[in-house]
Amino acid sequence: MATVLVVDDEERYLKIYSMNLSDAGYQVHTANSVEKAIQLFEESHPSAVITDLKMPKQTGEDLLNYVSTHSPHTPVIILTAYGDVQSAVAMMRRGAFHYLLKPVEMDELKLFVDQAVRFQQLTLEVEYLREQDKEREGFEGLIGQSPSMMQLFALIDRVAKSDSTVLILGQSGTGKEMVAQAIHRRSSRSSGAFIPTNCIALPRELLESEMFGHVRGSFTGAVGSKVGKFELADKGTLFLDEIGDMDRNLQGKILRVLQDGSIEPVGATTSKKVDVRVLAATNCDLQERVRQGAFREDLFYRLNVVPVVVPPLHDRQEDIPVLVQHFLQKKAQGKTIPKIPSQVIQALMRYSWPGNVRELENLIERFVVLESLDVFRAVGYSLPAAAPPVSTQSSVKLMLEQEFSYKDAKAQVVSDFDREFLTEALKKANGNITRAAEIVGMDRKNFSDKLSEIGVDAKKFKNQ
Repeated sequence: MATVLVVDDEERYLKIYSMNLSDAGYQVHTANSVEKAIQLFEESHPSAVITDLKMPKQTGEDLLNYVSTHSPHTPVIILTAYGDVQSAVAMMRRGAFHYLLKPVEMDELKLFVDQAVRFQQLTLEVEYLREQDKEREGFEGLIGQSPSMMQLFALIDRVAKSDSTVLILGQSGTGKEMVAQAIHRRSSRSSGAFIPTNCIALPRELLESEMFGHVRGSFTGAVGSKVGKFELADKGTLFLDEIGDMDRNLQGKILRVLQDGSIEPVGATTSKKVDVRVLAATNCDLQERVRQGAFREDLFYRLNVVPVVVPPLHDRQEDIPVLVQHFLQKKAQGKTIPKIPSQVIQALMRYSWPGNVRELENLIERFVVLESLDVFRAVGYSLPAAAPPVSTQSSVKLMLEQEFSYKDAKAQVVSDFDREFLTEALKKANGNITRAAEIVGMDRKNFSDKLSEIGVDAKKFKNQ
């Protein structure tokens, strides 16, 4: 429920405005002076302000200046008499949302309040989402063709049609936030904001302010009021990531929102209604944390209305080739997409992937940047150790059959040459590194470093 602050020095007007706007579904606060209006503004952080232009002591212009300074996204509607239209127009040039002539038609007032509230919501959404990646590929950005992913896609479709709380379970790196985004985009709330919050990224005091907002002066450093994530997500979806590690005291405030849909900003004396769907995620065993007393049992049951389990990558290895191709295209950013040999793909499918899809994406990005198959040694792939000498035609043919890139083929040839040449020098010097370095004309340290690089132990060549 959006909050509106109405300011007028005449009580009869306040009663009329309040009654009509309340009937229209707004939570209304009224003030008969700018001084009181500023106090209520800091406490309630309204979605819109309606103020009379002419008032004793301070005027609507003073209030506009205050709101523009402390909350520039809050729209202000000016109420003015016919003779002050020029002043009202001048205030619009300085940021007022609109002006209305007194006596005000209530239908017209409600129309412009609706527009002002929607304007604020859209402005906040655009500001927040400007930095968000809205990439939509595959099934709402989720990539996979395995049976477990097909089941996940079907479940997402079903739960998206309801407004129930969803608990998304899965290991780190499996894509729980992407699942939450998919549910939001397929829901009736898709036109609203999707607001993610990491429950362990900030200390408890700051996290409470991030989620519920705060009023000016509520704590050290609160130089202005702030809208919290719950209010940003009004008419949309709030995603609470890593909720299993949330501070227990804060869990009670989350439970209150789920129960009655009301929030109370830090330092505020009044609460406000929000219409938010909550999606939560965790990689820990919440039931075990409930048994340990670290997580509230009542909150667990409120969250666990519809559990959605995201499968780990090692349980859907058949999706790895399509994921690899997806990440290659994504990381190449329009450049020529490097090719990965089938032997590497097989190694990737045998690997256990403790970091799941995130680990695979990082590995492919490393490959695109370095353009070397050496990066895949981390997942158990190794370059053929017994390639024929480069001078033979069979060597070139074998490397082409194994789909070596030019860079990797050259690296293999150089590595084979170093190993063979330095090994022969060590044999001739009976394993004496100093003598072998002299034979080939190298500095002893450089020779020793090269032996370490190619994995040759000089001791094996003593007394041969």
